[in-house]
Amino acid sequence: MSVTNAVYASVTLLQQGVIGVIGDISSSWTSLSALMTSTLEIPQCSFTANAIAFSDKSQYKYFFRTIPTQVIIADVMLSFASKQGWNKLGVLYIDDPLGQKFYQRALIQASAMDLHIFQYQAIASSQTTDDFINALKNITSGGARIIMVAATPLPQIEILMQAQKLGLISQEYVWLMMGDTLSDLEDAVNEQNQNLSISTNFAKDYQGLFFFDNWLSLYGYPPFETFLDQWSALNPEALAYSCMMIMAEGFGKLINNSNNKTSELLKLAGGGLGDEMLPSAFNVGYVGPEGPMNYDSNGDLTTG
Repeated sequence: MSVTNAVYASVTLLQQGVIGVIGDISSSWTSLSALMTSTLEIPQCSFTANAIAFSDKSQYKYFFRTIPTQVIIADVMLSFASKQGWNKLGVLYIDDPLGQKFYQRALIQASAMDLHIFQYQAIASSQTTDDFINALKNITSGGARIIMVAATPLPQIEILMQAQKLGLISQEYVWLMMGDTLSDLEDAVNEQNQNLSISTNFAKDYQGLFFFDNWLSLYGYPPFETFLDQWSALNPEALAYSCMMIMAEGFGKLINNSNNKTSELLKLAGGGLGDEMLPSAFNVGYVGPEGPMNYDSNGDLTTG
């Protein structure tokens, strides 16, 4: 489906007088529909869009989601570090909204887990080669050896390749990476070997890397597969299930808590509830296949 078709489908759907929207299938397409639904004061729930931009309530006021943002990966990294007995960490991040929110969450969560973020370094958003090199030198010269990295795939690959050239990928360092970019990193190293006629042994020279990602499917995990077997007999759209249930329970809560249920129901059907339909209305304590659905003020999951 093209972007044009996605916009047309969204407009056509909204013209039908819907009171809630579930979707879209990607962050880029969701951004288009979410701008429209927020303008029309229609709640929208996504089960796939994890881009940090949707946390901006000045644009996506009525948007929430059942998938954690990438920022919550900081929790998992810190939990992993704690289990390994690593209590002093550094944070290296791109100076953009994702990196800034990741760093802020890492500070808060580390304190709660009795861990210490003792070095941090932002990489300028211009992302030149010198920006990467200088940031790597700064954070490691300060003594950081367990380093959490917050970056999207392309800059993340550049960070690791520059770190390897500087001798920073060795037995002395551990790199905790956001997202599973291992295959892309290997492809980039192989391409570099061909273009520059050098021989970097990927399997040998890129050790000490741990990649953390959000998985929508836990194939191989018996409880998850049992759930899928049971759910497939009812409806194949399992990943949208929590969105549907949260919306239904949120609508029900609004109506049941009103003084005039009939009037409230008519307002709901006519799209006249306005700010009563903000993400906070759907913080109903629902627990679905993905776990507890508890939201912050931005409509983002607080756990994942």
